[in-house]
Amino acid sequence: MLESGTTPFRERYLRASELGLEAQLKECTEYLQHPEVLVTEFLESYYLVERESHPGEETMRRAVENVEEMVLEPFFDSLQLFIEDDAGQMERLLCAGGAFDPIPAEQHPALGHQGLDYVGMRGGSAHIVLGVTTNPGEQTPFQMLLRGFNCFAEVAPPFQLARLRSRVIRDRIDPDAVFDLQLASTLGEPRNPDQTSLFELTRDLADVFTTRIAAHDQFEGTLGRIEYLDCVEHDEGGSPTALRLRWRV
Repeated sequence: MLESGTTPFRERYLRASELGLEAQLKECTEYLQHPEVLVTEFLESYYLVERESHPGEETMRRAVENVEEMVLEPFFDSLQLFIEDDAGQMERLLCAGGAFDPIPAEQHPALGHQGLDYVGMRGGSAHIVLGVTTNPGEQTPFQMLLRGFNCFAEVAPPFQLARLRSRVIRDRIDPDAVFDLQLASTLGEPRNPDQTSLFELTRDLADVFTTRIAAHDQFEGTLGRIEYLDCVEHDEGGSPTALRLRWRV
């Protein structure tokens, strides 16, 4: 299954990426009403990757090998992200790697838009940040959240985490690190009631998922924060220089 570059949960995400706003609202609502369905789909992907990941096999494909090719657009071409919280405090996030796909895919990760866009480390903690940014096929937080869940399911299995530590993070984290998911958006404020509803329901779904997944022994203490960020400052050329925290669960 991994050789095809997909899992059933990835296929669900890809279908959701093709849905209109009304259909996404319905699907997000159904997940909230039956969160066990979302958790089951997540676990199905996790266990599939866990079974297919073996020592010595190349399953995690990095997109880049040097800083100059880091893929953080449309945000930054540097190793740092600056995030403003609700109290106006600025957090500095060190990025350890650009776009990569946790499982094999035909396209370059920066083009396929199915993997992670960056991996970061929070200073003073063992938190690994798995970041996804807005891409042409994603126009809602709900779509971004599903991709984040997919990447978490595909990175979290033990052999995958070992590869992440050795090839991306370069062993700079504790083996028992916690994952944070970041959704870094260029979508701006919701412009109509349906967009506002989906924005709020996506936050609720992130909260419900965090609680439900923690009930499974292998994920207890593994998933930390889920955050939704958007642009707050731009330089003279129009490129973002800081991100604003919109919600955190």
